[in-house]
Amino acid sequence: MRGDIVNRVRRLPKPTQAAEALQPVFEAVSNSLHAVEDAFGEHYQARGQITVTITNARTPADIEVIVSDNGVGLEPHRFEAFCTTDTDYKIAKGGKGVGRLLWLDAFQSIKVVSIYRNGDRAFRRAFTFQLEASDQLTDESDEPVEGGVTETGTVITFKGLRGTAYQAKFPSQPATIVKHFGSHFFADFILGRSPRVTVDVEGAATNFPEEIQNLRIEDRGVATIETESFGKLELASFVCHKAASANFDGLHQMHLVANGRTVTTRKIDGLIGIGRFGPNDDSVYHGCVTGEFLDERVNQERTQFNFDESIVEEIVRSCAEFSRDHAIKDEVTEFDRQRLGTMREFVDEYPSFAFEGAEELLSRTPKNAIKAEEFARALIPIRIRRDQERNKTIKEIVATLHGAGDIPEDFVAAVRKAAGEIKAEEQRQLTEYVLRRKTVLDVMEVLIRRIRERGNGSQDFQLESTLHQFICPMKLRGDDPTKIEEADHDLWIIDERLTFTKYFASDVPFTQIVANEGSLRRPDLFIFDHLHGLGADGEDPLKRVMLVEFKQPGRRDYDERYSPLNQISEYITRLKNGEIEDFQQGRVRIAEDCVFYCYVVADIVGRLDVHTSAWRTTANGRGRIHELQGKFRGIIEIIEWADLISDARLRNHAFLHAAGLRYDQHP
Repeated sequence: MRGDIVNRVRRLPKPTQAAEALQPVFEAVSNSLHAVEDAFGEHYQARGQITVTITNARTPADIEVIVSDNGVGLEPHRFEAFCTTDTDYKIAKGGKGVGRLLWLDAFQSIKVVSIYRNGDRAFRRAFTFQLEASDQLTDESDEPVEGGVTETGTVITFKGLRGTAYQAKFPSQPATIVKHFGSHFFADFILGRSPRVTVDVEGAATNFPEEIQNLRIEDRGVATIETESFGKLELASFVCHKAASANFDGLHQMHLVANGRTVTTRKIDGLIGIGRFGPNDDSVYHGCVTGEFLDERVNQERTQFNFDESIVEEIVRSCAEFSRDHAIKDEVTEFDRQRLGTMREFVDEYPSFAFEGAEELLSRTPKNAIKAEEFARALIPIRIRRDQERNKTIKEIVATLHGAGDIPEDFVAAVRKAAGEIKAEEQRQLTEYVLRRKTVLDVMEVLIRRIRERGNGSQDFQLESTLHQFICPMKLRGDDPTKIEEADHDLWIIDERLTFTKYFASDVPFTQIVANEGSLRRPDLFIFDHLHGLGADGEDPLKRVMLVEFKQPGRRDYDERYSPLNQISEYITRLKNGEIEDFQQGRVRIAEDCVFYCYVVADIVGRLDVHTSAWRTTANGRGRIHELQGKFRGIIEIIEWADLISDARLRNHAFLHAAGLRYDQHP
């Protein structure tokens, strides 16, 4: 071979992954494909045979790879091309003339035996191919074959991987090797442009193209795409079984093919916007793109194109959009119909996103978005921009009113439009808010019923703690800065004024609430400075405190000595005798004239009914009220669970009415 072969091979890029380590073998198979096609012409698919045999794959130093074919063999002009680097002999077929250099880069030993015909006679050419500065071909022989031999072909035997890169990256698992063969020659196999190729790894044989074509469900034809930037592209479309994508990233694939080889493959799930389809939901799409633009811009090893990745993305995007509109149009139409239904369900559940119609909203999401969180992820930035634009408009209106200039004629219309947009946005957010409230009440109602059905005396406290936590999280304080995310609550169920409550202690012992307190008693809910969100921030000393005690729904077995008045009085005494400690090392005193609002949420049955029978009843005749006396100010009110939920529903009705909804419109 002529030229500085050693330096040329040294400069070749070394493999960084399994597919690249197999490239020298792929190059040998590519040569065989060309040789078989030349030998049999239009019958090459039926009569050609290529066999790849790999043994000792797990031992890089002893690995043996044999590539054999029944092609035309190394005829004199082919042998001359073999001995010339960068030859243009097979340029029309995509040959780049560097495949043999990859052999030298990868393997320690390479032996070639080829039978070819010259006129009426058959010849056997054999040689050893080695990486040397000169005399790369040794042990050469070229002799006539006697005995009427008519079968031509070539056998190349590779042994021993060279260099740490090839030894580290060459795959050792048979399934991995077969997978990469199928991927590399996918276009040949799926398009039916290949003779039989048998890959035998450690005695287990896989036959191509059958291995790939068996995965093909339907050929959707070949279409011509005229592009301004890339000229004429041909797109062959196939519907395949899902297993065809098992070795690729994603479901649907677009293969860019140059000179008959798959150079790169890109998943197009997000571009065509469809999941698996077909009667059994197990079909995927594969497209193969060919064209002169690709053939002329592939590197010598046919492993990548010599243009920017943005060009790859643009070609893939154009072809994916074409396949979406033509090859798989019916499947995409059905998929989008289902997505539209899901989007309508999404805006029903989250009305604050309904700033446009469902169809318009869907067009603003990725084509493969099918879940609520995917819709939200795409629409939140749009909603924020709309809010910013609306706020900007309002500021401009205010600035115009404050200014000394004339008011434009269309000013009134602009004000009305801005006001209408604000009202619509408020209504959407209010709708979402009240629907969430309704869901909370529905779940609580079911929980209460289930607890009552368990019967009195059950030791299973799981449902009771769940009920408590629906109203307020347990075992934490709302003013703990490390628990901000966990401190969300639904105290509005008890009292609408508590909607914005920030400071509370839920199921926390007095030792964590009151300074120098030793009691481990823990009130269910202790709320102070409860008007924080309404503007009365940081009262010191505290003049308003709320205590809430939850009792098991349906409970009857109270202790003979139990009294809600005594329990509440003990809590108040401990609070008034100390100072509340906050998480900023501060102290909050309770005023002498502090008013305590104390609630016991329970079913007034059994002994509780007896113990409170002398109390004043509430307006509905079911609850009980007792005014605190002596040194305590305030009241104790016993609210039945049913009344708690019923009253919360009535309050929520007002919000529903303001949002323009009926209570039975949503589950």
